[in-house]
Amino acid sequence: MYFSIIIPVYNRPDEINELLESLLLTAYIGAYEVVIVEDGSTITCEEVVLKYSSTLNISYYFKANSGPGDSRNFGMQKAKGDYFIIFDSDCIIPKQYLNEVENELKSNYVDCFGGPDKALKSFSNIQKAINFTMTSFLTTGGIRGGSEKLNKFQPRSFNMGISKKAFLVSKGFGNIHPGEDPDLSIRLWKLGFQTRLLTAAYVYHKRRIDWDKFSIQVSKFGKARPILNSWYPEYSKITYWFPSLFVTGFIVSFVLLFTLFDWALKLYFIYFVFIFIVSSIQNRSPFIGLLSIVAVWKQFFGYGFGFLESFFKINFLKQQPQIAFPELFFKINSNAEIAISSNAIPEIKEITPTISQPDSIVDQAEKKSIKPKIIGLTGGIGSGKTTVANYFHNKGVPVYISDTEAKKVMAFPEIISQIVTAFGDEILGDNDTINRDKLSSIVFNNPEKLKQLNAIVHPAVKKHFDQWVVNNKNFPYLVKEAAILFESGSYKDCDAIITITAPLETRIDRVLKRDTTTREKVLQRINNQITDAERIAKSQYVINNEDFEQTKIQMNTILDLLKEK
Repeated sequence: MYFSIIIPVYNRPDEINELLESLLLTAYIGAYEVVIVEDGSTITCEEVVLKYSSTLNISYYFKANSGPGDSRNFGMQKAKGDYFIIFDSDCIIPKQYLNEVENELKSNYVDCFGGPDKALKSFSNIQKAINFTMTSFLTTGGIRGGSEKLNKFQPRSFNMGISKKAFLVSKGFGNIHPGEDPDLSIRLWKLGFQTRLLTAAYVYHKRRIDWDKFSIQVSKFGKARPILNSWYPEYSKITYWFPSLFVTGFIVSFVLLFTLFDWALKLYFIYFVFIFIVSSIQNRSPFIGLLSIVAVWKQFFGYGFGFLESFFKINFLKQQPQIAFPELFFKINSNAEIAISSNAIPEIKEITPTISQPDSIVDQAEKKSIKPKIIGLTGGIGSGKTTVANYFHNKGVPVYISDTEAKKVMAFPEIISQIVTAFGDEILGDNDTINRDKLSSIVFNNPEKLKQLNAIVHPAVKKHFDQWVVNNKNFPYLVKEAAILFESGSYKDCDAIITITAPLETRIDRVLKRDTTTREKVLQRINNQITDAERIAKSQYVINNEDFEQTKIQMNTILDLLKEK
């Protein structure tokens, strides 16, 4: 197993120096590489990287600022390993870390893992207090501290690992931040991958942060959670409400003082006394115990109010997350990069600025004077391709339904003539048209006959599609829906591909309601198609079409991203 350590960094050369210095002390004797991704920093760490280039197998890339999730994806795309380990730049790595990871993966392999964090004695008192509140059983249930008891663990991106296979299938992190790590975990579960907590694979998470930055950070954590719950309602938990209930409970308790009822507020007092005692003992400092009370206060109130604000906007006002909280979403803009490997330092390339787009997609294409981009749309039987295609059409995007258009092409006299020559007059139906049922019965279990039919139909459909593109040349992008987009090879002509997925039982149920068939025949058709994993591995976008309201949110997000390109 060859590890690639991926580290995104933004204006933190000192942190990178400490992290790389800790890697020099590793007890691990196997080969590994380090990939540093500079996310558009104005204070770069290239001199630090050069300092370690002779002692570590290290590569350095500079790219436009697009957030930590996209930077991690960028690093994994450049990495050479078959298993990626991701650290935040403010981590210090214990010397036994890589050995612990390798031993765990050899004994009980998993495609994605997460590890806890601890504090070093050298950390400041505020850092130790924040570390306590982020890891203690009294505040977060100890999840980040390593006492995870849930069946499914959501790794945190400051200390996690993911196999190359899982990265390629999932496409890595999304552009929400924070929240990109649980989002990735849930998508991995849906794709059939497992995640696990490796308690021994801890890092020292320094968290270079002050009280104000901490308040902003936990507020963003709170805002992100209702968005994730709206995307993945089946994975929402009542525990996500606890900080908000804590805050509202405190406010109610304070109001009750005016009725001379003070027991509720006394419970809060007792809770904070426990925080003080446990933190003081754990950190061997009453002062850090007091600071921990401040940290817990800021954590609960920042997260709690952020959660309530987000829940109201997302669930009651029905606002799009990107509109309600633009600060939580990075725009992907990796237009340029430089790379340093060993001692070569090329000049930093100038980054092309993003051009704002007009509202009308027709005007958008006319002003750019470009050829329309072709967006492929595919998915297995019962996934709901037609539903998604119709939604795009209703949004003003021209959509080419390949199966429907192929039927039109097969009605062309010259095509009928070629098919009759190849398969005989018996495939003709009424009015000298092709009897599709008879033709299907001939080619269904005969690969050679199917190949012969495709050789006639596919070139004609391709020519028909090319003419359709010309007819719609004033649009910036067009959608081509095709069930066999990959099998036919037509995906190669697409600029981007959207794959539609849905749970197996949902797909079967949809087909049974739509067609006169049996469950066994539906399963046979599904098994004869390529898998979702194979489609996803070649796609730029994936839509989970289980609940249509959630599907619409995903489609609108993709539409917004397409307008920005």
